[in-house]
Order: sequence, then structure tokens, then C-alpha cells
Amino acid sequence: MTIPSLSPEKMKTNKYLSNLTPLRGIAALLTVIFHVGLVLSSFGGPLLDGKVSSVLNHMYLMVDFFFVLSGFILCYVYARYFEGPVRVRDFNQFTIARFARVYPLHLFSLLLTTFFLFLLHRWGAKVTPILDAENSVYSFITNLFLLHSMNLHKWFTFTHSSWSISTEWWMYMLFPFLVSPFMKLSKPGRLIIFALCIAGYLVIGYLLVPLVTVPDATFIKVTPFSLNVAYQFGFFRCMFGFMIGMLVYLGYKENWGKKLFSSGYTFLVLISGLALCMHFAVLDVITVLFFPCIILSAAYGSHTLNNILASKPLQRLGDWSFSIYLIHQPFLYQGAALMGNPDKTGIALPKLNMLTSWLICLLFLVFILFISYLTYRFIELPSRNLINRKWGKQPRPVIGPAPEPAASPHVASKIYAQP
Repeated sequence: MTIPSLSPEKMKTNKYLSNLTPLRGIAALLTVIFHVGLVLSSFGGPLLDGKVSSVLNHMYLMVDFFFVLSGFILCYVYARYFEGPVRVRDFNQFTIARFARVYPLHLFSLLLTTFFLFLLHRWGAKVTPILDAENSVYSFITNLFLLHSMNLHKWFTFTHSSWSISTEWWMYMLFPFLVSPFMKLSKPGRLIIFALCIAGYLVIGYLLVPLVTVPDATFIKVTPFSLNVAYQFGFFRCMFGFMIGMLVYLGYKENWGKKLFSSGYTFLVLISGLALCMHFAVLDVITVLFFPCIILSAAYGSHTLNNILASKPLQRLGDWSFSIYLIHQPFLYQGAALMGNPDKTGIALPKLNMLTSWLICLLFLVFILFISYLTYRFIELPSRNLINRKWGKQPRPVIGPAPEPAASPHVASKIYAQP
């Protein structure tokens, strides 16, 4: 069934940008390592001494990579549907597609975290404020409606990493109305928007970060001048990254800098520069500027880069990235609670060193990859297909090669904006 409002030109299929899929998976794994490092540090076994390198301490910036990638991919897939006035039918189909993409797994992770916390409380285990400070019926409701990162709480709630899903959801609702103005931007206009986004990052680092609240009993401190805001002011962090991603799409569409960026050497230099910035704790506002360049370079691709990123393991890692991102925390925090209750488990935790911490981390990564495969296969895909089939417009199968010609804006590329 075709939609009269969409012209044949809009129904042409974009090629599948397979190079971006593994980047999602790698960023999701780095986020997991960051969170594992936080947990193990609370038990005296950090993965890496911060005095030696700050690279692991800055892995929270992987979320900003996702924000930039989201802006790029949503433009790549959906911009043609919203270049003119936003039609109700197109907006509804877009909303259904985004809901089918993010909500089922968000709901599953929320229920799983709630179940684990319930078991811990019934067991009489001590649950640290890091896990439980703001969990309540009220915060459960805000999680249900994806409002939990809109300055309604003083700390993370339930599945902590879902804060970014909350902010992205409301950015999705704004996105269709941004497309037309962005598509009409002149080059000076793009520079102004980019400069405003950088200014927004500076406002976050210098004005908003000092306002962020944390529980008194937690060892976690908010880093001054960073971009590490989430449950409070996280929407602004998402919005600025998202809009930079939209600008990257405009550059990609016009083959901006293609000769420079479509090189495996350029991609390697960019990754190295990002790692060095994180290692030396360069200001976040500078570090995140590598993300749009990395995405542009990967989107253009090169012979060597294409061959590496097209490998089946890396592609599967990208497919599972959303599950990796959301599902790891219920199990991680359940494990942390068990480690913190030796009187209940009867197991005294040995003194951790860097080697044992990394062994624990690697074992956890293997476990999470297996669980993520299961949730992707049996929760993400079936629920997404069910919602699109019931309320969408005859969606193509989610698994498969590049998409068939689309008849409605919910039929998207295999590249999805979420992790």
C-alpha cells in the first residue's frame, strides 16, 4: 500500500551503511566495560588506575557517540519524509517505528531490574544507594513513560543506562519538525548551528554539571567541566549531539571531505586521536568532536575498512548492541549486590587486583553477549515485527539485506539509531 503524500523520489531506497553497525556494537561494549569498572572500583579493584590513564574513566562519552549517530542515521533514513510539512500520517508511522525499536526492550529491562531488586529486598540483602536511591513507584511510572531523564529525579532509576533512551525518545518526537529547517540551512547557517551546539556543550560543562545531584552515600562524583549529565539535563546533551549528527548527514549527502575521510588511514588517525584525548583527559567538548568525523569516515568507507567492518562477528555485535547496552545493567547490579552481601551468600570476596578485575570483566562480557543474543532474538525482533505488523504498514523483515523500496516512513534501513 502506498501513501499518496510520498513521491516516487522519496520512495527510493538508501543503501545500507553496514560500516556503522559494528561501531554501535563496539561503543556498547565499551559502555559495559565502563560500568563494570565502576562496580569493581567500589570493591577496590579498578580495571585501570586513573593515574596511569583516564581512558576508561571517559567511556561515558560513548553515549554521546550514540547521540551523534542517531542524528545522522535518522536523517539518512527518514529525512525524505519530512522535508516538507510534517504530515500526521508520516509522523504517526515514524513514531510507531521508533516505539517498536526502543520500547519493548526498555520495558523488559525495567521489569527485569525491578524483579531483581525485589528479590534482593525480600532476601534481606543490603542494596547500595548507587542501585536503589531513587527507585520508587513514582520513578517506575516515569520510566514507563520515558520521562525519567527529564529532570524529575535526583539520581538514576532502575535500569540506569535507560536514561539515554528517555532523552532520545523525546528527541525523536522533535526530529520530524527539525528536518525541513535543517535541509534548508545555508553553509553559514550550518556553521552557526554547529557553534551553538558547541556553546551548548560548554554550558553543560561549566554551568549545569555543578547543579547535578548525587546520593550522599555514593562514592561517585560528578566530574567538573565534563558532559556527564544524565538524569538531570541529559536531554540537552542528547539534543546537541543529535543535531551535530544531522549536520554530519548534510555533509555526507554533499560528499563533503570525501577524498580525505574515505581513507582507512584517516579513520585510524581519528580513532587514535579519540583514544589519546580520553587517555589524557582532554575536555569532553573537544573529545566529542571526533565522533562526527569518525561517523563520516565510516559512512564513506574504504576498501580495507569495509572488509574489516563487514566481518560477521562485528556485524552481529552491532545487531546486539541495543541489548548489550540495556540488558547488562540488571545483571551487573545484581552481581554487585551479591558481592556486597557476603553474610548472605557465605562467600567472602577476595582482594581484587587488576588481573582478577579484568578476568571478571571478560567473563561478564561473554555472559552478556550470550544474554544479548537471546534478548535480541526472542524479544527485540519478535516485538518489533509484531508492533510494525499490527500498527504499521506491512514492514519488511528486520533481518536481511538492504531494505526493499519503502512505502511508509516506518520502513527503515537496517541501521537503527539506538545502540
